[in-house]
Amino acid sequence: MSVDRSYSPYEVIRAYHDRGMMKWGAFATGELTEAQNTFEKDKKDDKKIQAFPHHVVLHLLNQSFSNQVQIKVKYQSKDKLNEVYGFVSEFINNQVKLKSTDKIHFISIEQIINIYSKKNSCYLLT
Repeated sequence: MSVDRSYSPYEVIRAYHDRGMMKWGAFATGELTEAQNTFEKDKKDDKKIQAFPHHVVLHLLNQSFSNQVQIKVKYQSKDKLNEVYGFVSEFINNQVKLKSTDKIHFISIEQIINIYSKKNSCYLLT
């Protein structure tokens, strides 16, 4: 499809050829690149704490409770791995009470495999 531009006194306008959808490719590529960079940045920002012994897990949960830092807890429940985001609100017997935005979770401390936090300053173990 071409547009009649014979009305214009300027040669540049009369000879102009629209590239169609090609002109939007840079925007689409830019958005995709930005989304991938954000994903990679978020992945790097997660501070992974490897599976620790029972006393270390208790220490990390206590730090999270004291500093009121949101954590992601990965735990084994039956035959599947679960992840919960939330704040530690209480310790009851051998369980931790984790408050997420929509629910309260009671997780046995022995089931906890990993604890993740986006704030590196909370967990300074050497």
